[in-house]
Amino acid sequence: MKTASSFIVRCTLAVGALCAMAVQAQPAAPQFKDYPADAPYTGANHALVIDSEFAKLFRTRLRNALESSKPDFAGRYIVVRWGCGSGGCNMGAVIDAATGHATRLPVVLSSAYPLKPEFEKEDGQELIFKLTSRLMVFAGDINIEQPEGGSGDTVAFYEFTKGKFRLVKSLPYGRKDMKAR
Repeated sequence: MKTASSFIVRCTLAVGALCAMAVQAQPAAPQFKDYPADAPYTGANHALVIDSEFAKLFRTRLRNALESSKPDFAGRYIVVRWGCGSGGCNMGAVIDAATGHATRLPVVLSSAYPLKPEFEKEDGQELIFKLTSRLMVFAGDINIEQPEGGSGDTVAFYEFTKGKFRLVKSLPYGRKDMKAR
């Protein structure tokens, strides 16, 4: 009897340990709260500074965004997007409302897909960002240059700091495994 209950206790502990390992093995998604932004900029938007070929090429879109928008990302930046000529393709920039400098988004999104349930409270968009955070999330068919690969069917998390995007993490999106809603 003692041996049987000892065996059950050991099995229960082993199953618990395996479950804990399985939970830890799943990569955690970066959280907006872990990348806080400075206080929101409330001054007047600066005129566009054309200091790059990108700003020169897209000056009309960038100027229009500065004229009609308020900061909506990382405290002081305005996010602007536009199609890139093919169905489902999006590109864009963030513009510093205080200085007028524009930075191209780090990826071009092709084919926007509905986001996984953990992101559906974020308006179900393929590009997710907040005024209070420096984290920007992209999901869909995107190509990311990194040592371990990472192209297509991806959720990519970027931190925007000092005027540059830095890839924090990319995870498989897994849309092929999702059932239609």
